[in-house]
Amino acid sequence: MTRPVVTASALGLSRNLSGKRFPHAEDRGALEDLRAEVFELLGGDWERPWRVHDLESLSMVEIDHLVERGLMTPTFAEGSGPGRGFAVYGDGEASLEINGADHLRILGFRTGSRLTPLWTLLNQLDDGLETVFSYAFDPHWGYLSASPRQAGSGMRAYVTLQVPALLLTGRLAGVALEVAAHGLGLAALWAGAGGVVQVSNMHSQGIPESEIIQQIGEICKGVSERERSVRKKLLRENPVQARDQIGRALGTAKHAYSVSFHEAVNVLSAIQVGMEADLIDAPGVEADFAFGLMSRLQPAHIVVDYMDGKTGCLESPEIDEHRARVLREIFVDSVVRS
Repeated sequence: MTRPVVTASALGLSRNLSGKRFPHAEDRGALEDLRAEVFELLGGDWERPWRVHDLESLSMVEIDHLVERGLMTPTFAEGSGPGRGFAVYGDGEASLEINGADHLRILGFRTGSRLTPLWTLLNQLDDGLETVFSYAFDPHWGYLSASPRQAGSGMRAYVTLQVPALLLTGRLAGVALEVAAHGLGLAALWAGAGGVVQVSNMHSQGIPESEIIQQIGEICKGVSERERSVRKKLLRENPVQARDQIGRALGTAKHAYSVSFHEAVNVLSAIQVGMEADLIDAPGVEADFAFGLMSRLQPAHIVVDYMDGKTGCLESPEIDEHRARVLREIFVDSVVRS
């Protein structure tokens, strides 16, 4: 049984308006006027409705929940300043940050290998915004951005991979260097728990969007093949150690009563490998369960989905207890094959 190494895809498009200073240098009145104009446009005729959020009224948990869903960048969530606005398209298909680092930043996130359909959607939304706003564009540099490395297509593409075997064997650093040689970056997600990493383009100048997507797809395919090869080697050459680690992970999922997020990611990653190697029988667990469940077990998700949004802080011990309960319920009937 084969599970995907590629677990999620995300895109961001940065846009700035012609004739206006970047947000960090613009005056309050101009930024607030821009926000009002954008909100008016979002209330018009779109295929799906936009839902505008009042940033001042959002709680810490609500903001973190948006970040965990891939709808808001951490930098925007931590930022401040006049004229900032935020809106979500449809049921979370995309989102829009207003007056963050750039005047506009359109975001999209999907589980699985979905860069191409994401680009199709974000390009449509971008065209809709451009019917009213004139973007700052230079024939040589492309779309201008507050960050020089974003000039060009203005696109940042991210693919999330689950590569625990490469991490465990110390080969991930070498893979990162190979990825960097192609102008891409490889960074740990969630502090590297479970071998979950992200590959992204570092520059976009002079590179068409379709080429960026194709390049990342090809690189991620190579990394995925390397991960599968190392997994097979580990299971073949160290069967006892592999079974022990996988069995311990399932034991934690079935019997622990307090689990941190970092531990939960490690546990789920090991169980995923065990299921792929047919070492674990997990009735009712979907084939691509791991990353989706990891996302659901993030602190703000636990608070919103299982605690009715009520907690003193996102470091509350209750969150770890609820997380453990979710794991026990999901893997209650799971067993290690003899």
